[in-house]
Order: sequence, then structure tokens, then C-alpha cells
Amino acid sequence: MVIFAWRLFRNRLPTKDNLFRRGILNNDSRMCASRCGSLKTLNHLFLHCSTFGAVWYYIYGWLGISSTTPYVVADHFIQFSYGSDGSKVRQAIMHLIWFATVWEIWKERNNRIFIAKECSITQVVDKIKLLSYRWLKVKTVDCLFNYHGWWLNPLVMLGIV
Repeated sequence: MVIFAWRLFRNRLPTKDNLFRRGILNNDSRMCASRCGSLKTLNHLFLHCSTFGAVWYYIYGWLGISSTTPYVVADHFIQFSYGSDGSKVRQAIMHLIWFATVWEIWKERNNRIFIAKECSITQVVDKIKLLSYRWLKVKTVDCLFNYHGWWLNPLVMLGIV
């Protein structure tokens, strides 16, 4: 995950626009895997794609927050993670959820391209909820919250709203 994050923030993931710039793909192969009709760039894939970008709408709803989406992934990370009350615990939880979200979007994109398997956006959101819960439980073994509460609203469950 650390390598993925490093590559994400440096625009070094093998997205179609990066592969085109390296001469690996031709111009006809640069379209988004979601078939939305746009050229696939890092910012498009993770934030602005009508399919994959819609995941954030559901994540914002799950967390009970409203926000506009910045154009650049790094700006989105900062806004998502630090745009709250500034509590270190809340920022850490928001980091965890943000990384779970981009990781699941990346995996869904790869599934669509490489194995022709497609999940609905709500299924992707369900995977994000489960993954973020598992990551948090691994980091905080003594934490006494349940999955049902996490599923409904993690910030309320943790008392950091």
C-alpha cells in the first residue's frame, strides 16, 4: 500500500495517459476503463470519472460530510483529511478511509481491464467500508467498536463527529 500511495501522489501509476506518454499505448487505447468516454488520467480516474468518481459521493454520504471535489488528487487528499476540526484521531481515520477508497477504485479499475469483472459502485463502497474497518481493527486491536456501527457511520461510532 505504501508503494501504491507513493506512486499515486507522484502520478507514477500505470494509468492509460502515463502508458501513452511512455509509448506503450496508442492514442486509441487512452479511454477510461469505465467507458465514460473521457481520456483516462490519474485525476479523472480517482476523482472526476462519472463511474469511479461517483464513489466519493457515497463516501461523503456515509461520513455525513459535504464537499466539492478538487481537480487534483493530492488536493483532494488534503481537503478530505484536514478539512475538519483538526483532531489527530479524526485526521488519521480520514486518511485511512481515503486510502481505502483510492485502493478499491484502483482494484476495480484493474478488474474491469484485466479480468472483465465489474462491480457496481455500491459494491465498491461496501468493499471500502469493509477494508477500512479491517485496517482500523488491525491498527487498534483494543478498540471496542463493531462492524455494524462502522457500517452506519464510522465517525459517530468512534465519537469523533
